[in-house]
Order: sequence, then C-alpha cells, then structure tokens
Amino acid sequence: MRPSVRPPGFTLLEVAVSLAILGAGVVTCLQVFGGALRLQDRAARQVGVVRQARAMMDSLLLEAEPLDGVREIEPTAEGYVTVLRGRPAGPEDNIVLAEADDLGMDVVPWIVEVEVTWQDATGAKTYALKSLRLAQTSNTGLQKLREP
Repeated sequence: MRPSVRPPGFTLLEVAVSLAILGAGVVTCLQVFGGALRLQDRAARQVGVVRQARAMMDSLLLEAEPLDGVREIEPTAEGYVTVLRGRPAGPEDNIVLAEADDLGMDVVPWIVEVEVTWQDATGAKTYALKSLRLAQTSNTGLQKLREP
C-alpha cells in the first residue's frame, strides 16, 4: 500500500491565518504612522507658537516706552492669538532694586508678559513668557511710581 502524498502548497486555513497576521501588522503600522504625523503636526504648531511669543517678547523689550496695560494682537493666519501685558513691578513680585543713586539714573523695574493661545485637537492651549526690564522714570512719566 502506498502512503498518501499531499500535493505541494498551502491549505485554505494556513492562507487565512497568514492573511490575518499580515492584516494585523499592516493596521498596526498605519496607526503608528498616523500617530507620528499627528505628533509632527503638533510639534510644528508648538514651534510656531514659541517663535511668535519670542518675537513679541523681543519687540516688548526693545520698545523705548514700556507697555503699560494689556494689548491684544490681531490673530495670525495660523490662529495664534497673542496678548501682551506690561506693568511696573510691585512688592508682591519680590524684586529688590538698588537705589537710584547707585544706578546713576532713576529706573523702575517693569514686568512684561506675552501669552499666545491657539486651538489644538484637544482644546485651547497657551504658551506664556514673562520677563523683566528697567524703565527710566524720567522718559516715561513714571516719576509718581518712585515717590513715597
């Protein structure tokens, strides 16, 4: 009696199992690539926000007159809403300044802030910068701040 010989090839069950494994791998790869694209887009938006905030902070620090109050900048094409704030530093800020005679001029510490807000897939996001500059009271009409 001759033993039965199977013809070469795969059974339908083997093909189905291999296609299922291949399909699971492809779906996983597509999810990873999609997530990577979303992360790249999010990182690019955050870089844009940091650039916007840094540019606004540089302009605030270089202005001859310090900003006193709040100024909202027109939203950019990317949807960044920028708010600028400036105010003299007070006792609550814990800033100790040398006497005016030591500096050779009458100056006031001035706090400047930049806040950029944008919409993300998860909601509104905000990036803020805060810095300190010195403002001459003689040039800005701030003499009243230094009077006792």
